[in-house]
Amino acid sequence: MSVKIIIGYLRLLNRVLQQEHIDLSKAVAPELWHDFRACLENPDEQEFDVERYTLLLQAAQAYFPRPITLVLAEHANLQDLGLMGYLASTSLDLEQALQLLQRYYSLVFKQTNLEQLSVQQFSQYIQIVWSASYCDYREMYELNLALILKIAQSIVQDALVPPQMIQFGYTPQMALYHFEKFYGCPIQIQAGQYAIRFSNQILQAKSIAADQQLNHVLSTQAQQSLNSMSSFEAQQQQFRQKIQSYIEQGLLQQEEVLQGYVAKRLHCSERTLQRQLKSYQLNFQDILDQYRLEQSKLYLQQGKSFSEIAERLNYADQSAFGRAFKRWTGVTPKQFLKL
Repeated sequence: MSVKIIIGYLRLLNRVLQQEHIDLSKAVAPELWHDFRACLENPDEQEFDVERYTLLLQAAQAYFPRPITLVLAEHANLQDLGLMGYLASTSLDLEQALQLLQRYYSLVFKQTNLEQLSVQQFSQYIQIVWSASYCDYREMYELNLALILKIAQSIVQDALVPPQMIQFGYTPQMALYHFEKFYGCPIQIQAGQYAIRFSNQILQAKSIAADQQLNHVLSTQAQQSLNSMSSFEAQQQQFRQKIQSYIEQGLLQQEEVLQGYVAKRLHCSERTLQRQLKSYQLNFQDILDQYRLEQSKLYLQQGKSFSEIAERLNYADQSAFGRAFKRWTGVTPKQFLKL
């Protein structure tokens, strides 16, 4: 799975790196840094996914004594969250902002196939919850949790009452006391689920820039975007899955030219295949790399040798596989097994 994020996340990270005078170009793979810069310069033509963004966060962490996710949240503004940020700021109160957050949370991403957020209200408290199925997205989950608090603090007129509880779906890489200080409440760990809980008294906290007319216009725009995205992504996902299934078959049959094999199975030329991929905003090499990454992690966990994995994934040798794996993840296969 490849989930694209909006440009605001990249601009936020870039802003923090510039303010702290940090050059991350030597700490990450050249291709990763090139794609990051290219997307910043041409956001309408380039896309960036969560997997690569988390690699940048992991690399940036080495330059900070505190969790990079909290540093980013402290520097964030509503504009970084795009339409979602403007919807929150024009809401009448925090209750309306949370309702809109639940409805349009997926607009923070360019695809809707990430776990959905849920706002649950009880007699004494309200909590925002979402499941977390992908350990590789841990930093992204932490960042989004911190951004929810940041949004709430930014839009209300008076000081926000601290949360009653924060729950992490994965144990963070850094000590919990950093997070407890940031949130001002205890941190719990429950595998697979993130949550933030507030007392119900915060719901009536008034927004600084409440504008119901503008909020209605923005909500209509958000719903149109969501409808458009959902329709396109359903077709995109179906085509992606079809390509991936043929890639899998081609690897099993040890086909030398995978793209040619896939085009043949689709009864078209390679040029036509390229046009079809472009129409769905997909790239053949990205789909192949994603499949190889997921399979290589599975094979490593199953205890298969590096040479066997290289053969199964159609690499020239295990060194070529090792280089590709480090380019994807930032670590070697041996280091991955020790994580």
